[in-house]
Amino acid sequence: MVRKPETQYKTYKSDAAPFFFYIDVIPLDLAHYNVPHHVELLKKIQFNPIMPLPLRVDRVYNGVLSTLVRPRNPISFSIGEKNTAVINPMPFIQYGVEKLINFTEIRASKQFAISLSPENVRKWWSATKFLYGKLKTLEEDFAAFLRAYLHHIVVAKLEEEDLISASIKYCELIRDICYQRIKEKYILVEVEDEEKLVNMYKMKEGRVQKKRFKFSKEKLLYPSFIDVEVIDTRNIEYSQINKDQDEVLLKNSKVLKYIPLLFYDDLLECMLQNLKKLEESDVEILDPSYLIEKEIIVLLETDKLQPNKLLRYSWLKAFNEINVDSILNTISPTFPPNLF
Repeated sequence: MVRKPETQYKTYKSDAAPFFFYIDVIPLDLAHYNVPHHVELLKKIQFNPIMPLPLRVDRVYNGVLSTLVRPRNPISFSIGEKNTAVINPMPFIQYGVEKLINFTEIRASKQFAISLSPENVRKWWSATKFLYGKLKTLEEDFAAFLRAYLHHIVVAKLEEEDLISASIKYCELIRDICYQRIKEKYILVEVEDEEKLVNMYKMKEGRVQKKRFKFSKEKLLYPSFIDVEVIDTRNIEYSQINKDQDEVLLKNSKVLKYIPLLFYDDLLECMLQNLKKLEESDVEILDPSYLIEKEIIVLLETDKLQPNKLLRYSWLKAFNEINVDSILNTISPTFPPNLF
């Protein structure tokens, strides 16, 4: 009997699959990708600095929900006495989702020899955009990463300082936060109005192969699956999310699992690679002007900034303006979506 080729990623219903984005400072190295039929697609996203983390191409390709990490407050940073830089959530997510969908096409066409299905992408986003996961520690850390970009990279650009030095400081700060989280091991979890600290991983004795037929016993790290309360906001207002003991929220929520260590481990590795490139070679820096021109970063006059004006830059929204069809229309499928 001929075995039918695998045409989907394996996913799990209990997986909340949270993801978010960070701002990179170095363009994609196209030499790492062996996909001749998607060279133009890679070139298109090469200089988009908004990077998905983790890269949940499995959920996008299968049309299965994932959970977007959402900072609870607008992200801003004062630049001198005149300006305040703010992350504009709508275009930020738009360019991040675009890059994630493009990566999904590249990975899937290479792994399955099938282009992604537009219907599945629509299913994925129509479910994902309504979900809010109570991921307080991740929310705070990613807000800190974005604020650090404003503090180091945007300030350096506006004040005409060295972008390489600024990029090193930025990557070192993220590296240090990730390293500290991994070292501390514990992360704060909020489930059904209760907060508790849980261990992100455990060290257990395991067998490690040293030679072909020889093994040794060593302490190995095993990531923990952690509870996360995921709320479907389709029929409620985002303003209700942070209210305690709200029956509406309880009726629209369920407890799923995720691996927080995955975020910090992946991002730590990315920052270490960046720092190696920044310190050892004459590397090109992704200019923050790109983000300012696209209004992903908005510069506001501080003296005219009213407290409620920042509310328009809230992350607690459904992002209905994001149209994945406009992204899909820019992708030329190499293989038919229903080959098998």
